[in-house]
Amino acid sequence: MNPVPLAASTAPAELLQLRSLPRRGLAAGGGHVREICAERGRNDQLHWMLQLVELRGPVGMLHLAPDASHVLAGIGGPQVDVGPGASVGLRKERVLRHTGALLELRRPRLRAAELSRILVLSSVPSRATPALIFADLHGPSELSGTVRAVVVRSGRVSMGGGTAAAMEALVLPPARTGVDDAARGPGIVAEDARALMVVG
Repeated sequence: MNPVPLAASTAPAELLQLRSLPRRGLAAGGGHVREICAERGRNDQLHWMLQLVELRGPVGMLHLAPDASHVLAGIGGPQVDVGPGASVGLRKERVLRHTGALLELRRPRLRAAELSRILVLSSVPSRATPALIFADLHGPSELSGTVRAVVVRSGRVSMGGGTAAAMEALVLPPARTGVDDAARGPGIVAEDARALMVVG
């Protein structure tokens, strides 16, 4: 299964199994990265991109888009320290901002073989400024028209005929231009779900 470029998506929502997405090795260290979705403009210019980093060893390094700003969210496994420079701990369900084109992740007190999973949202401020927001979802509701993707941590979320469970994502088409930010998005039905949403 290939990552879905949002600019080409015409379905109400695209269901992705994150563990099935193609992966590439980190720039250094043990682990890999998977591109979940991205929005690009003409000449393949990046507007924003969401990636999943899975750190297997005590350290991992990833090169990021140099002209972008970055937001990190811990979604599973042992805590990691984020650098370079003075490190900041990134626990599950914590969101951090990161500057610079190099991301260094360390697990100095590695006690288990479990992967540390981090979502990395990169965006070019002049093009898009999405954010990562954790949310509890229960029963039927409507998403805001500014939601671009929903990554499920636990439970189940159904939308447009597709149902996402843990470590799966629902990716929405590009935001419509000229539509009020408060416009209603698609209807969903959630079963005790904890999710991370890309909003904005």
